[in-house]
Parts: sequence; C-alpha cells; structure tokens
Amino acid sequence: MSNRGAVRHAVPVPAHSPADRLGGEVRAGLRLEVGRLRQRESRRVFDASVHVGVPGVAGTGFVVRAQDGPALDAALRIDVVSTLLDDSRPDWTTLWLVRAGSPEPYDCDLAWWAAAGTAFGMHGRRLDGGFVVTRSGWRDVRTGETREWVRLRL
Repeated sequence: MSNRGAVRHAVPVPAHSPADRLGGEVRAGLRLEVGRLRQRESRRVFDASVHVGVPGVAGTGFVVRAQDGPALDAALRIDVVSTLLDDSRPDWTTLWLVRAGSPEPYDCDLAWWAAAGTAFGMHGRRLDGGFVVTRSGWRDVRTGETREWVRLRL
C-alpha cells in the first residue's frame, strides 16, 4: 500500500508549470504543507494565512484573521505581500495561501494572486507560482492543477 494515500482528483500538468520546471519539488513541498495543516488544524473554519518561500521547506507568513477580512482591500493585500518579500530571501519566488474549504477556486485566491503579482513586480522579483493549500489538497492558481487526498500519510 502506498504511503501517499488516495488521490481523489488530478489535472495534467502543463509543461510551463512551476511544479514541472522544478522536477516535482514544489509538488512534494505542497503535499507536505497539506499534511502539516492537517496535523495542526482540526477545525473546519480557521484563519487563513499567506506565505512566501519554498513550500514544505522554508517561508515567511502572515495570518489573515477572519475579523479583519472586510478591511483587506487590494492595497492592503499588496502591502502584506510586500512586507513578506522584505523579510524573505531573494530566491523565494513562490506564494501560497493556506485557507479553509476545498482547493476549488475562491475569489480570495485571485485577490491574493493579483496582490502577489504587483508586490513581486515592485520588488523586481519574478513570481514562479501561486498556490492554495487546504486540508483536502492544493491547487495551482495559475494553471489549475489540483491534487486532493482522502487519506494523506506523510
């Protein structure tokens, strides 16, 4: 029996995907992020967090409290990502959003992706990938590639 658990849904990876360029290291890191989220968070509803770094390896993050959600406009999201970039290594070119729900597209995913594009551009850094991590799996915001697990064993 595989230690990866059951894969419920998979979308083929386009050749231009960051996960493909990095030889699956990003996929493995995102899988690890899903596992860590499952270990530390048992609630169905929890505060989201946004991270810059290398999924599963290292990163810097910011917790977005649910009560602050209405105050988060585009400019404030750009400021948050920009501050994360100020505190990060120059070779960190990936952003991921950890949130409740399923990996299906939510409006907040696109709002954070837009903010990331602007903030990375302001810092003169390329943005290689933007991902959403949930308790059930992850999704690449750019390509739509999705991985979900019923049971995930790390």
